[in-house]
Amino acid sequence: MKDVSGRVAFITGGASGIGLGMAQAFSEAGVKVAIADVREDHLERAARQLHGQGEFYFIRLDVTDREGFAAAADEAEAALGPVSILCNNAGIGVLGGAKSSRYDDWDWTLAVNIGGVVNGIQTFLPRLVARADGHIVNTSSIGGMLPMGGGTAYITSKAAVVGLSEALYSELHEDNIGVTVLIPGPTATNINEVAKLRPARYSDTGLKQIEDQLAEAPLFPGGLAPIESGRMVLEAIRAKQLYLFTHGEFRAGVAERFAATMTGFRQAVENPDAADSYGVPTHNQLFADIVAAHAAQEE
Repeated sequence: MKDVSGRVAFITGGASGIGLGMAQAFSEAGVKVAIADVREDHLERAARQLHGQGEFYFIRLDVTDREGFAAAADEAEAALGPVSILCNNAGIGVLGGAKSSRYDDWDWTLAVNIGGVVNGIQTFLPRLVARADGHIVNTSSIGGMLPMGGGTAYITSKAAVVGLSEALYSELHEDNIGVTVLIPGPTATNINEVAKLRPARYSDTGLKQIEDQLAEAPLFPGGLAPIESGRMVLEAIRAKQLYLFTHGEFRAGVAERFAATMTGFRQAVENPDAADSYGVPTHNQLFADIVAAHAAQEE
């Protein structure tokens, strides 16, 4: 999707942080943007901030509400036209470890961070497929690729977004629908305000003390400006790029993670004859294609 001018984007969690950065960057390129967010105060503030800067439409949406998602999609397309760029960006930063977490912490995290992505795909993918055109951006986290102790439910959800995006990329590669998984590092967002978002139905938490502490100050005050992430996303869409890391500082750590993963193979040598009998592929050619294309660009 090299020419994005005149396109319509739908961004969840779009009224603040990385979502708002995407909205600003997209608008700079002539994209009309539907900004969906669960927080009314953020929608109002974003509307004031973006006034006169492009064509925007603001919708209140809880991404766990499937009927609400479908209604929001219809409303956005009625106002702006057919959506061709879907950004499943809404997420919550439930950052406590497994030893402190309770069922409500897990259920809420998975409902928003992975369930919200699924709901976005289920809502918009049939529309994109019918038009044989579009691009889907799913927001993960550096924690989804370089997990460490703490934030176990959050890391689980963000790792799931990576796997979902890879599978979706493989499935839609021939359908003229691109997929990008955004893997941001420290960014100046309001991820620390998680306690303000926690619904009453998920109130049985073991993480109240942590969430109260997080609310005292931004988590990454010196982090990357969200609009810079948005501009990177725009370029990834134009290039039909699957993986997008925003912070090069994590390159060596991610490489070590995958090197460590490879130590789990007990067989040092592949057995082609055995592989033929499995009835399932033992590699995905698309990954080899990505590596080859990147190497060609580096030359």
